[in-house]
Amino acid sequence: MKQGIFLLLIAMTLTPGVDALAKIMGQSHAPFQVAFLRFLAAGTVALVAARLAGISVRVPRSGWFGQVIRTALLAAATTCLVFALTLVPLAYAAGGFLIAPIVSTLLGVIFLGEMLTLQRVMGAGLAFAGAVIITDPAVSLQIGSIFALVGGTFLGIYLVATRCARNPGHPLATLAVQCLLGAAMIAPFALIDGLPVVTTETGFLTLGLGILAATTHVLTVAAYERADTTVLAPFLYFNLLVAVILGLVVFGEMPSGVAMIGLAAIAGGGILSATTTLNGQRPIWARTAAVR
Repeated sequence: MKQGIFLLLIAMTLTPGVDALAKIMGQSHAPFQVAFLRFLAAGTVALVAARLAGISVRVPRSGWFGQVIRTALLAAATTCLVFALTLVPLAYAAGGFLIAPIVSTLLGVIFLGEMLTLQRVMGAGLAFAGAVIITDPAVSLQIGSIFALVGGTFLGIYLVATRCARNPGHPLATLAVQCLLGAAMIAPFALIDGLPVVTTETGFLTLGLGILAATTHVLTVAAYERADTTVLAPFLYFNLLVAVILGLVVFGEMPSGVAMIGLAAIAGGGILSATTTLNGQRPIWARTAAVR
């Protein structure tokens, strides 16, 4: 269990680094181009790593439609995040994106037959209040914060869809297929803005983006293989603390007091919902899951 927590903390420490690189690239490239390069780089890194490890990478013969849907959700989430990063401080984008665990929790109750408790309702309500707060820290930042929340919603739906998938395969192989497929989906939108400008700086940023994105994915999967979801979920919000620090150090961004309250509410709501336990609690609503 401790090993799982440690691996997740490393992943959450590195994740804002991925966002920071995307934000830097967004200063000279269109958001769709950045999202495309992020998927392409991560998919290529995962493919090379899988082949070096002797892991077979292939498109599954069955369940391909579900794979396409999940990839489309992840591509939409990532693209929204990149748009948010170009408009708002790093911490605002990361905080809005962390609405995803709340969305996945609520959808899990509806579609997977999970228990709905008072603690989860309170957590969802607190996170929603935080989302309302950060969408209006200032008029000029409102659209970017909304992009982050929409992206987090797509990610929450993706997480539930992934939990419903059967036989996902090796994490590296799955990541390679999903990212390369996502790059293909985003490519038409990226090409509307023209081909990305290839420079030495862009090359290094793209490579770093791919390596960090693939590494955080593998570390997160490894963490969830070693500890329960309810144990790990609160540590996802360590990402927000690192994002605030990184935004201040790298970009000179300091979230306003009101925005910090909103970010804290989202984190608090997520932790409250994630750490819920049925011991001594009576479910408000529950049903037998139709899909497992």
